[in-house]
Amino acid sequence: MPNPQDLRVHVGKAARILMSELGLDPVIVLQRAALPSGLLEGDGRKILLGEYYRLISSVTDEAADPLLALKLGDAAGIDYFDPAFFAAMCSPNMNVAAVRLADYKRLVSPFMLDVEIGSGATQIAFVCKSDAPIHPTMALTEIVFLVNFARRATRHQIIPQSVSMPFHPPDAVAYEAHFGCPIVQDVHRSVTFTAVDARRPFVTHDDEIWALFEPGLRRKIEDGGSDPTTRTKVAHCLNELLPSGRATVEDVARELAMSKRTLQRRLADEGTNWLEVLSDAREALAKHYLATTEYGTAEVSFLLGYEDPNSFFRAFKRWENTSPEMWRVQHRDQSVLH
Repeated sequence: MPNPQDLRVHVGKAARILMSELGLDPVIVLQRAALPSGLLEGDGRKILLGEYYRLISSVTDEAADPLLALKLGDAAGIDYFDPAFFAAMCSPNMNVAAVRLADYKRLVSPFMLDVEIGSGATQIAFVCKSDAPIHPTMALTEIVFLVNFARRATRHQIIPQSVSMPFHPPDAVAYEAHFGCPIVQDVHRSVTFTAVDARRPFVTHDDEIWALFEPGLRRKIEDGGSDPTTRTKVAHCLNELLPSGRATVEDVARELAMSKRTLQRRLADEGTNWLEVLSDAREALAKHYLATTEYGTAEVSFLLGYEDPNSFFRAFKRWENTSPEMWRVQHRDQSVLH
């Protein structure tokens, strides 16, 4: 096992968004954890595992809510663009999604997913990369997220075959009611789905979207989590800025702490340009919203930073040679057939 003191975890805007949704002041949370006040600004940065656990403990103490993990698990990946969530949503079923999540978690999380696919069930266990135990709030949140994720992706009220934890949740009755099954006391932190549910088709399945997204994720995995390209940084930045209406090249350059000219030069060095990255980001996000939400065309247009829905409609026609609503219908019909 690696030395816990050597492990680092990336934290950034996603953590700040979640804190705000919980009604917590990020500055107070960071102060309580004895972490720098600017830690969550910009792209954020990697911190030591011990510092990360202090952050989780600070959030837990500030929230003082026994149902915190339910709220965190429900919010994770939904209202902001999270690469792991997006990759998994494109999967054909939970078995494939779990493997994709495991690949990504290996890079960005202090724990790994141990996915065991059997003939009768699929178990997903959380294993720390070090000898340090996984923080209780984090472990419970991840299991809530996986159950919620399976239900959203299949549009089916999936009940886990079992959930196991080495500790008693602060309000076990509420968590067991949410899962629909008892929480077994065990050394493992895991959730087990029946084989039928693990193979249940995702209505959000889309190999075309995955084909657009997978190469970058695969390169990052093969590079051992090395620094992302400028294009990747810009794309991630756009995913956060587009819904706010601040998605000009100047806005993105400011977020990435570089000049507009430097940003454009680095994109050119990578064989691309600002308009291409903006268009690709909008296309991927459009399909993400159409496939995973019930947002109307006007709402999706707004979230993509278009001034009017007609501009979005015309752009989507260029991308897919069909309307957004027709694409949504065809996509969901095909997902059910698969």
